[in-house]
Amino acid sequence: MGPILRLSALFVGLALAFPMMANAQEPIKIGVLLPFTGPLAKNGIENWEAIQIARDMINERGGVNGHKIVYVQGDATTPNAAISETERLINKEGIKITTGSFASPIAIAVSQAAERNGAFHWETTGAAEVITRRGFKNTFQVGAPARKYGQAAVDFTMNDLAKRLNKSVGDLKVALLWENRAFGKSVGDGIRAYAQTKGLKLVFDEGYDQTATDMTPIVQKLKDVAPDVLIAISFPNDAILFQRKAKELDFNVGAFVGVSAGYSSADLRDSIGDSVVGIFVADFPPKVNEDVLKPEVKKVAEEFYKRYEAKLKRPPAGHAAAGFSAIWALFTEVLPKAKTYQPDELRDIALKLDLPEGSLVNGSGIKFTHFDWADDPKDAGQNLRASIGVWQWTKQGNEQVYPPNLATHEAIMVPMPKWSAR
Repeated sequence: MGPILRLSALFVGLALAFPMMANAQEPIKIGVLLPFTGPLAKNGIENWEAIQIARDMINERGGVNGHKIVYVQGDATTPNAAISETERLINKEGIKITTGSFASPIAIAVSQAAERNGAFHWETTGAAEVITRRGFKNTFQVGAPARKYGQAAVDFTMNDLAKRLNKSVGDLKVALLWENRAFGKSVGDGIRAYAQTKGLKLVFDEGYDQTATDMTPIVQKLKDVAPDVLIAISFPNDAILFQRKAKELDFNVGAFVGVSAGYSSADLRDSIGDSVVGIFVADFPPKVNEDVLKPEVKKVAEEFYKRYEAKLKRPPAGHAAAGFSAIWALFTEVLPKAKTYQPDELRDIALKLDLPEGSLVNGSGIKFTHFDWADDPKDAGQNLRASIGVWQWTKQGNEQVYPPNLATHEAIMVPMPKWSAR
């Protein structure tokens, strides 16, 4: 071969190689839909910080198959905003993978818009049962569904709190209070049904408008009932209002179990200070007993918690740890197996996942339903191995107290001291 031919062959080789090299450097863009502003912003930003840590950790390891991860934000402050922001990311930014969304009403809207516009949606913490019961193909709910929150609250009440309050389950007076939108109603329905199957009687069962500005009527009714345990499902603003009114009207209860959302929010501690100490939260575990984690997962957990606490000066709430866990699974269990990163391919990979509990930082595993679950054959994309339990606010932060295999600490302050002694 002459010099000219050899040079031509070299140029052809470079021309063929260059697109492949360039393609290898193209980032994988993921649309992140969270409430970055508005009343849910603090929780949304906590989730954002957690998944940013996941992105940084994976990119520092070389990315996914040589591709760096890039996030494109969408401010999902309300369901309507969530739909428009999801459509903007997909249709104008070219996003094919979406994630988020923290709150159930937002998650319902985001997943609907993603499905309609042909994107793959990896829901990290939205819990409403309807998310996976609409026949969608490309929506995957990695966090626990709403009924598990309620089941955890009921199981903890029966198996732990009853003994600490020196009551039999049959004599225990349990009240249920719930905000009447998607998450609260879904969890409340689940608690009511599950309590009935377990023989636990509810002496109070009432919903309220999440936007209520005066909790006086609700607190007065609860004072009249005088429950041993109150299970409350609230969002941040109404949880704060309730606690302030409970203190003002001296409503005392043997044990208080909040259910995720408002009771897991840093806003609660910021607003009522040490009065939060002793409140239990049925929620994603903020941190689990490391003995349940796979050895390689322990190292990831150590790195995540170290980075989070260094950045925010406090340990993560359960929803933040769940956000990290879910997105880390996307980066390490789904995307590495893909070649095109297109929704249909990602869907097939997700449906084949079979990860035992302890595979993720928060103790979860992954196994998705696909119209094949005996409990509900209409369900598709729900993770049957998502961890849920009960943690408790402490002066230092939070500790997992239930179930025993996930617990990092034993429950304290049962019965709850009266307001005058707190």
